[in-house]
Amino acid sequence: MHFPVSYNFLKKFNYVLLALFIIFLTGMAKAPPIVGGPAPGFELKSLDGKTISLSDMQGNLVVLHFWATWCVPCVKEMPEFQKAHESFKDKKIKILAINLAESKKNVEKFIQSYSLRLPILLDKFGKVAAKYKVTGLPVTYFIAPDGIVRERILGGGLTQALIDEKINQIK
Repeated sequence: MHFPVSYNFLKKFNYVLLALFIIFLTGMAKAPPIVGGPAPGFELKSLDGKTISLSDMQGNLVVLHFWATWCVPCVKEMPEFQKAHESFKDKKIKILAINLAESKKNVEKFIQSYSLRLPILLDKFGKVAAKYKVTGLPVTYFIAPDGIVRERILGGGLTQALIDEKINQIK
């Protein structure tokens, strides 16, 4: 039996497979960023086209949240990150949601449906995820103002209260 599959679907599927394969191969090279060690630098485009780098955040406490629209725990956590972003937006705390290997169009649709306004960065080919050794989603890093990784949380379940607690422990 033959099931017709569109060319665009196969093309997108191949890009995702390639990104995951790259993450897998580079993940074999070295250990993940160690809590207590320096956070790997990066530069990514945001949904609105701005280039954002970790070095731009120097002097701020930074929360990096790696996620995807197809990840059920990620979907549950995103409104919690939005609440945390709103509560800390006037302080020296930056919450950045890094989408892993999805199209800008899919991410925009998701962001609109959940009315999210926190900064969304696009890691289209998984290069930043590879630097942070992301092997599953979601993963959240808490980086102190001095650029040192202070906490790494794997899996879902983060709430605004838990995000606030981690931030207050680092401050």
